[in-house]
Amino acid sequence: MNFLYTLIIYPLYTIIEVAFTLIDKITHNEGIAVIGVSVAITLLCLPLYAVAEHWQEVEREKQNKMKSGLDRIKKAFSGDERYMMTTTFYKQHHYSPIMGLRSSFGLLIQIPFFLAAYGFLSHLPDLQGESFLFIRDMGSPDALFSIGSFTVNVLPIAMTLINCGSGLIYSKGHGLREKIQIFGMAAIFLVVLYNSPAGLVLYWTFNNIFSLVKNVFYKLKNPLKSFWIFSCIACIPILIFILFVFETKTVYKLVFALAIAVVFSLPILIKGIKSIFHKFLTPLFEHNKTRTTIYFLSCALLFILSGLTIPTSLISSSPVEFAGIGSNPNPLGYVSVTLMQAAGFFIFWPTCVYFLFSKKVQSVLTLIMAFVSISALLNAFVFMLNYGDISATLTFLNAVEFKTTSFISILNIFILALAFVFVTLTISKLQGKIFTYSFGIICFAMVSLAVTSISTIKKEYNSFVASGNLNEVEIEPIFHLSKNKKNVVVFMLDRAESQFIDEMFKESPDFYGTFSGFTFYPNTVSFNGHTFMGAPLVYGGYEYQPLEMNKRSDELLYKKTNEALLLLPRIFTEQGEFKATITDPSWANYSAYADLSITDDYAKIDGYQTIGKYSTAWYKTHNEENSLDNTDALLKHNLFIFSIFRESPVVLREAIYLKGKYWNSNGNLTSYTNVINNLAPLDFLPKLTDFSETSEGSYICMVNELTHSSIYMQAPDYVPSQSVTNYGTSKFNKDEAYHTNMAAFKRLAKWIEYLKVNGVYNNTKIIFVADHGRSTYEDCIEKDNELDDKIAGDRYKGRGHFHPLLMVKDFNAAGDLKTDMTFMTNGDVPSLALQGIIGNPINPFTKKAVPLDTSAIKKDGVVVTSSDVHQAWLYKDLYTFPIKENQWWRVKDSIFKASSWSQENIAN
Repeated sequence: MNFLYTLIIYPLYTIIEVAFTLIDKITHNEGIAVIGVSVAITLLCLPLYAVAEHWQEVEREKQNKMKSGLDRIKKAFSGDERYMMTTTFYKQHHYSPIMGLRSSFGLLIQIPFFLAAYGFLSHLPDLQGESFLFIRDMGSPDALFSIGSFTVNVLPIAMTLINCGSGLIYSKGHGLREKIQIFGMAAIFLVVLYNSPAGLVLYWTFNNIFSLVKNVFYKLKNPLKSFWIFSCIACIPILIFILFVFETKTVYKLVFALAIAVVFSLPILIKGIKSIFHKFLTPLFEHNKTRTTIYFLSCALLFILSGLTIPTSLISSSPVEFAGIGSNPNPLGYVSVTLMQAAGFFIFWPTCVYFLFSKKVQSVLTLIMAFVSISALLNAFVFMLNYGDISATLTFLNAVEFKTTSFISILNIFILALAFVFVTLTISKLQGKIFTYSFGIICFAMVSLAVTSISTIKKEYNSFVASGNLNEVEIEPIFHLSKNKKNVVVFMLDRAESQFIDEMFKESPDFYGTFSGFTFYPNTVSFNGHTFMGAPLVYGGYEYQPLEMNKRSDELLYKKTNEALLLLPRIFTEQGEFKATITDPSWANYSAYADLSITDDYAKIDGYQTIGKYSTAWYKTHNEENSLDNTDALLKHNLFIFSIFRESPVVLREAIYLKGKYWNSNGNLTSYTNVINNLAPLDFLPKLTDFSETSEGSYICMVNELTHSSIYMQAPDYVPSQSVTNYGTSKFNKDEAYHTNMAAFKRLAKWIEYLKVNGVYNNTKIIFVADHGRSTYEDCIEKDNELDDKIAGDRYKGRGHFHPLLMVKDFNAAGDLKTDMTFMTNGDVPSLALQGIIGNPINPFTKKAVPLDTSAIKKDGVVVTSSDVHQAWLYKDLYTFPIKENQWWRVKDSIFKASSWSQENIAN
């Protein structure tokens, strides 16, 4: 049943959802949006109703021709003789009783559309509590008045009366059988919809109104021309209202005006289509096999591209991000869902539509489908464009320039126009073999690409499962702090933002006491805007900045990164009296998940995964097993639309993406998977930490990515919530990234209080650091658009991408938070961690000294890179970072001043 629903109903459901979301976005009125959906579906179904009317008329004529003969047979024979004579009579007239279904075709068309509308509107959150005209709540029956204890719902009654009126007009002159059918269906709809939400009944009422109008025009001599004239007259006041009265964005007014212009120009458009047919499509009309082959190969190509190639390519780029989600722990489960959705859109409904229409219409449909499939290929591969990192719910993580009006979008349209000319001319010369062979080869290539991607997904998923990620774990201490020896703890908070610190402390004044002894370094720069190149020197110091790593061009990049990850653990355990614990090492072995095998050769270094490990326990602890996370539902909805996004012209992509909603009408659906995966280990920090008298100190490096997420949380405790009502008091309270940063610090504050209660705060050095900042403007950084354009082109909005968090508390440090404006980098972390513990630390891999004082290194500034390369697994075989000559920048003194940034031309 799920397969049949996805195949038949889901495409119609999606069309209804897109229409509702579009109209609601423009009008901000749910009632108008419901009526707009009714208009859209009516217009979409008009050709189908025309076909239905044709077949019904054929059936009526056939029945009328056979009526006298059947009456004679019924009068003269009975029993088996009547059956044999009737069967013979049908054969003589080339008729089968199953053809009688043609008279019910108009009703049959309504069923899937009704089911889709019912499924969408009867449970739509946007209708709950919304009023429209006399309807108090469109999410409930209208209940306009009561008679005693009986509640009267007016809309279903009005709907039925209109339906009956439409039926009377339509069935005039028809047989009793058709009249019974029509009025019987009206009665059934009354019973089914009587207690349904008013929004759904409003939709069906207007469907019946439009059906009534349609039936009135069908009785006229020239129904199509009359209907067009009526539509043009009706559009004039609508156009005046939209342009001069209705308040909405200018672009939306233009969309309405364009739609109305199409109505006025319909005769010209139809004439143009007929002209194209006569000039170019006659060969298709005359060759059934060629026409059908091209049509269905085009459908097959779109099906494979949308349902298989694009989804598997996307997921294979980072299979672990799509693993362990909801009811589909295996990412391939989402591919199967998308494949079914694509089958409905590009196989089932196109097949139904194709065989319903005449050869002329089939020829036009073939041209359209061939052009759409070629356009999809060009858009998906030639005009793919790079929109940056993407989350598990397919929202882009950084500011995106969709290039809606740009040279590339104009070029895209021009290329598509040439493609249309090419397809038309090729078809006109009946070069069917070109399409047959080309589309066959392309389909094979698309399937081959998908098979390769599926192989990658399976391999990564098996590794993910083998690492125990799907198993619920007990919460036991993994961080062992010494009560009598020194402890050093480094928290690498991915993308934690320096700009938020002052506001967080203002909003939560108790932080001043909790984070006693800390020094905040706001004048800190990172060496890249991504973890790939920004994190290694956080762990390993200046030897692992991008420029220095590239100088070691005879060693693989991932091995140098592994060195950086192990530098401090090895120094503490081999050159000092410490044990070491690290978690979730960033890009260890350039693996997408926490590859802890880098610690296997070191007995005194323990490696753990915490991200995603404690999520199940968190949900159970907070009784949120079924109510909070919607990643599963979002991914099932978004993945197919993402394929359409990739296949669409550049100019339409921003509209399809719709700020990450992909036309999802349920605004309450939010993904918390990544948030909970990272929030849980911070929430459980006290349970993950224990204390004892030891003979050795403890070095701990914990990596956490909560601060890399962006989602609103419920203040003042900043907890995940489906309905956030308190956004806090900070000036950043409507910045989702602020919420996740605040959530992280709320948990760290509880852990620090836990340390204080257990008497280990003073003998513990703590460092909070980020690998990079966020790609947005920051008020504290001097604005210079020209400089930002040179640094990051049109990808990012500001130098905030290079502004990470750095906070340090030394042993026995006390007092309120101090602010130090010394020029720092996140590459200072290893030196800060080692100061006062290891006298002359040596890099165990390169045998070079690790400086405890880094001021000389920073005397003339540091060289950072604006390279946007960041997916590490793609570069496991490289020896140097792929950085262009113009992507090196020297930063010195104050990162806040534009004059402190200068381009550094360094040859590769």
